[in-house]
Amino acid sequence: MEQMETVLSRLSEIEDAAVSLEEQAAEQKKDIAAEYEAKTKAFDTEIDAQTQEKLKNLNEKLKADAENELLKMKLETERQLTAMEQEYSQNHEKLAEGIFHKMIGE
Repeated sequence: MEQMETVLSRLSEIEDAAVSLEEQAAEQKKDIAAEYEAKTKAFDTEIDAQTQEKLKNLNEKLKADAENELLKMKLETERQLTAMEQEYSQNHEKLAEGIFHKMIGE
């Protein structure tokens, strides 16, 4: 009988140890999941910050490019207006005469 009690006691100890190990494993699993979630959030935050920075830089570049293109267009328009004004000032009498002759049918 005493041997049976020893076996049962030993089995109870083994079961207690197994339950303790299961509890420890469950706790470790929770800790790992929490650590994984924290790392995932940190990664997402970092990626979001990098994306925002890249978007900001891209927007600034696009704005600068648009301003440069607008400046080029303005300069080209001013150049063309100057050329037209110069053409007019040099040839306005010829132009007026040509218009006059067209109007009177010559």
